[in-house]
Amino acid sequence: MANFGNIRPPFRTVCLIVVLSIGIQVEVLSGTADETPQSVIETSEAATALQTRKGVLENEVNNTVRSLVIRGNDSFSEQQIRALMRTDVWSVYDETVLTGDFEAILRFYKENGYRFARIVETQNYVKRFEDGVYLGFEIDEGIIGEITVSGNTNTKENVILRELLFQEGDIYIEADKIESERILRQKSYIGSANIVPQWNASSETVTLHVDITDLWSLRGAFDPLPLVNPEGGKFLIAGTDFNLLGSGHFTQFRYEGVIEREEETQHFIRGRYQMPRLLNSYWKFDGEFAQRLEGNTWTSFLERPQYSFSLERPQYSLKSRWSASLKVSELIHPRRWYENGVKTDIFEGNLQTVSGSILRYFGDRERQNYIGLLAESRRSRYVRLETFGESQAAPSDRDISNVGIIVGRKSIAYHKTRFHRKMGQEEDFFTGSQYALSVGYASPLYGSDKSESYARFIGISAWTRGRRILSTTLIDLATNFTTRIERSKIQLQTSWYYIDVFNTGDDIYTVDKGFRKNSFFDFHQTLVAQFRTDMQFGWSGEDQVTLGSDNGLRGYDPQQFNGEKMMLIRIESRTLCGGAFFSKIDDALGAVATFIVKPFIKRSVKVGLVLSATAFIDAGYIWNGKRTFQLSESKKSVGFGLRGSFSRVSGPSIFRIGLAFPLDVESSSAFEPRFFYGFHQTF
Repeated sequence: MANFGNIRPPFRTVCLIVVLSIGIQVEVLSGTADETPQSVIETSEAATALQTRKGVLENEVNNTVRSLVIRGNDSFSEQQIRALMRTDVWSVYDETVLTGDFEAILRFYKENGYRFARIVETQNYVKRFEDGVYLGFEIDEGIIGEITVSGNTNTKENVILRELLFQEGDIYIEADKIESERILRQKSYIGSANIVPQWNASSETVTLHVDITDLWSLRGAFDPLPLVNPEGGKFLIAGTDFNLLGSGHFTQFRYEGVIEREEETQHFIRGRYQMPRLLNSYWKFDGEFAQRLEGNTWTSFLERPQYSFSLERPQYSLKSRWSASLKVSELIHPRRWYENGVKTDIFEGNLQTVSGSILRYFGDRERQNYIGLLAESRRSRYVRLETFGESQAAPSDRDISNVGIIVGRKSIAYHKTRFHRKMGQEEDFFTGSQYALSVGYASPLYGSDKSESYARFIGISAWTRGRRILSTTLIDLATNFTTRIERSKIQLQTSWYYIDVFNTGDDIYTVDKGFRKNSFFDFHQTLVAQFRTDMQFGWSGEDQVTLGSDNGLRGYDPQQFNGEKMMLIRIESRTLCGGAFFSKIDDALGAVATFIVKPFIKRSVKVGLVLSATAFIDAGYIWNGKRTFQLSESKKSVGFGLRGSFSRVSGPSIFRIGLAFPLDVESSSAFEPRFFYGFHQTF
């Protein structure tokens, strides 16, 4: 039988263990219950952040530029346009940034002369897809829709249109407009040219209006110089049309009687025809034929003719990349030799020439380099007709055939002005620079009478300061050499113009508007200074330079002084006369001209008489190898006169009349005034 009294202590122990176990379990369960809510919270926050990041990524993908299409950029490459933009493929699309890109593109176009360039809003698109944004826009560079012409009372409209550097359907560029105006002004039958561009909103194109001033193109010339000059000269009767039937062609027929003291009168008949656009191309044809009277009878039509033909493709525009020319001529001309101002010999010179060239240009409208090939064949023959005394004259017969190359550089700029070389017509004063070097070699291998090399350098530089001072300089150096330098020539000319000394106002007279009506008298002052020199080395007996009234030293006989080297300084003050008084004179002459041509032409005629009062001083030096230059041995003259032009008549129509007082003559004739006049003189 069991004794239960003995098991009581263990039971109590078991109960204690159970109680302790329950407490531990409750504590453990309590700790677990506290940790579970924190884990759930952290998991929820992570999920929310992930969802937000996913939304951001999805938004960035939808605004990424996947495609950018540019149209209408015919003048510039797509790479040039994209370089101006911040918006590009794989960038984030931003409407504000794209608007700024459009502004940059238009600014770029306008800086390059595309005045009417625009972004076509109706052709722009922004398309959004799940994978990104697709962009496209179109540039309208400014298409020319219509060109109209006015003011061409004589010239045919197609003649004006063909001179322009653009036509309907082309893109309007400001530089083309400026150069087209300059090309039109260079035509002798056009006095002014103005091209006005306007935007046509209805057709969304550029309309151009070309307004010109036509000049009277048919002109006669009569020069009775030998009748008033005991030294003789040229008796001239000529008829010229600078714009035949409005076609732009030049025609001329002239009779010329050359009368020299102690010589038999020589008679010439000349005809000339010039076609500026052969077969509507840029090639220019110029041909002249002359026949002369031998003694008292005319030679046979085919005997001893004089002719000159040229076919030239000029650098018509600064955009042109090449030019070429071909010239053929045979000229028979008298050549006179002087010693101490006295004529000693008369030669008849026969010069036959064939020459050609081709040039290639590189660069833009402002700076250009060029290189070319030259070829020339010259045959000269001299026959002594008369001799009046002992001299060193010994011109040699030559057969020269040479080939060469030419390299050059141009910096191109122009200043539009008036009253410098012309009277009233708009003229373009070159204010850039141009330098050219040509070298060649003549050889018996291709027909030369001996081996000979030559080199020639020509430099032209001009500049302007504001609207007051203009200047131009020409340097021409040429030399022929074998084993040594045999012959050389140096020519230098520089001219300075100081305008508007008393007032400003280039509009005192314009061809298109006439005289301004602000007062009874109106004056415009210009001061001109010019220096010229012509020096020869090694040409003794072959050639000579002269100094006299025929080349700028007014008041002296033509070719009164001779030598091998010459310098000439001329200073002239010009006062352009305007106002109501001179306007009335011009109107009166126009009325007379209208009455004369009334049976042939119904419209009124304007001659555009412009006069300038002048006062001048000339000083020249001439010497040779035997007599050195002496500063005190100058030949001086002073005088005054009129310089004028019929500015509404085609061609170089400047004339001069006046009195000159030679200051370095024999005492018996000292300060004796001499009347002079001349035509086609631009100084």
